[in-house]
Amino acid sequence: MSEAINRTAYSRLSLFLHWLTAILVIALFATHEGDRGSASFVFHVSGGAIAGVFLLWRVGYRIRRGMSTASDQAAIYNTLSKIVLWGFLASIFVVIVSGYFIPWSAGRGIDIYGLFTLPSPMNANRDLHKLLEEVHEIAGQLFIPLIGLHLLGAAKHAFFDKDGIAQRMFKSSEGGI
Repeated sequence: MSEAINRTAYSRLSLFLHWLTAILVIALFATHEGDRGSASFVFHVSGGAIAGVFLLWRVGYRIRRGMSTASDQAAIYNTLSKIVLWGFLASIFVVIVSGYFIPWSAGRGIDIYGLFTLPSPMNANRDLHKLLEEVHEIAGQLFIPLIGLHLLGAAKHAFFDKDGIAQRMFKSSEGGI
């Protein structure tokens, strides 16, 4: 028998995953411009490869657990909320997958902090490499407006609607999504 899921609240695990994802995305975004070989670059590539495994699992977990029930607000806001959520999930997925394939498409493995290397499963392909770099950059840049809309939505719920929607991101509930 499966447990009933409370779609108006978040579980402790979901809250932890939400905030860890936010921290990882911000850290990886902040380090994406590092010069090859710099500490910033090494963190972005190595940290991104490690975080990618977690983040892919996170996307799958979110999809499997389902979404929260729609807020009692105008339909346009609920639609925008869904677009932002699915935009986050799609962007995370595309950034991770393209991030793995960027070095691989250059014929290089992914060095993980000098400890080990994830070998390339493919031969170098310059055209694919350039395309993947563009896709990675565009998907990464999509986080900026998505985060802005996400924060505006949270502020709307916290300061204008005062409906408890934003506050539930700080307090877990047994059986929440």
